[in-house]
Amino acid sequence: MENFTYVIELIKTYGYWVVGVGIFLECMGVPFPGETSLILGGVAASLGHLNLALVIIIASSAAVLGDNMGYFVGKKFGRKIIKKFEKFPLFHYKHIERAEKFFKAHGNKTVFIGRFTAILRTYSALFAGIFDMHYSTFFFYNLTGGVLWSIIFGFVGYFIGNNLPLLGQIITNFNLAFLIIVGLAVILLLARHFWKKRKEKATTHHAAKPNQD
Repeated sequence: MENFTYVIELIKTYGYWVVGVGIFLECMGVPFPGETSLILGGVAASLGHLNLALVIIIASSAAVLGDNMGYFVGKKFGRKIIKKFEKFPLFHYKHIERAEKFFKAHGNKTVFIGRFTAILRTYSALFAGIFDMHYSTFFFYNLTGGVLWSIIFGFVGYFIGNNLPLLGQIITNFNLAFLIIVGLAVILLLARHFWKKRKEKATTHHAAKPNQD
């Protein structure tokens, strides 16, 4: 809980800047604990140092602006970066093809749901830009996800701000549960995909067999 106390001290000193800049950096693709900044902004509001409504407004604005920055960075430079590192296994064209196919099919859900998990919150906007997600679609799901996320975690910090150990446990458990749910969803989607492919292959093989009559 020492990190929580340290960030709260920063918020006491620099106010809303800590909340806004932290969230903006994370959402534009810089690995930074933006969610922690938001929650601790709620904690600071519960202790009388900030105004909760302003924390939520600033967090929502920073999240949307940061993601928009990430989107346009991904759109302008993403393909060039992928091409530059295409020799690395992670950037192999087959992996990029699969990722692009998945994002084109589920990009809207990824942008919205990704707001609530650390890794996707940092990189989903970059992926949206790289894979040419339509901007109006991206903006809608980014805006609704960002506002809802700011409200939920701002209030979490506000109402549990006097019990930092409990707050830390809630954050850890929430992230773990969310990752498990996302992991199960991915497994189900992959299983469905392979089952469909297997069924198509069996149908094709059966149709290709010569008529025994």
